[in-house]
Amino acid sequence: MEKKQLVTYFDFAENDYTFFKAAYENGFVANSMAAIAQGICEKYLKYLIELDSDCRKPQYESVMKTHNIRKLLKYIKQEVPGFCCDEGSIKKVDGYYFNTRYPGDESITVDKEDLEECMEAVDACRESVLTYLKVRKPEYVGEEENGQPSEEFVRENRNRKRGR
Repeated sequence: MEKKQLVTYFDFAENDYTFFKAAYENGFVANSMAAIAQGICEKYLKYLIELDSDCRKPQYESVMKTHNIRKLLKYIKQEVPGFCCDEGSIKKVDGYYFNTRYPGDESITVDKEDLEECMEAVDACRESVLTYLKVRKPEYVGEEENGQPSEEFVRENRNRKRGR
């Protein structure tokens, strides 16, 4: 099987999702899984932002660097019309990126219940993004699996928005 080149935030999110889901379904419980879950949601949301918002807006650069799910969702509400999601479910992964990776006053150890919430958040985020792409952006959907835009379209759209 040929490896798919990872080009977009969506590609990276799907790659991480495959790993996370397999680990979850095999009963693994590890702090890094919660951090990965938050990263997956971030990448799906950043994909929407990159695909469907104006990169010339002053807050664009800041939001694309954040690990804050709430900040990403707030920006999407303002800049990506028509995107609907279960914010409550997705917000459940917010904070894991830092709190599960390093020791300190804010660090935590995740358990199976935490990872169940992470799986719920990741699935909610992924399904919302896929639904948005299929319903609101059918012209973007390529021939690829899961209906995501083709790499060529993403590159062209990104360059067009940046005035290249």
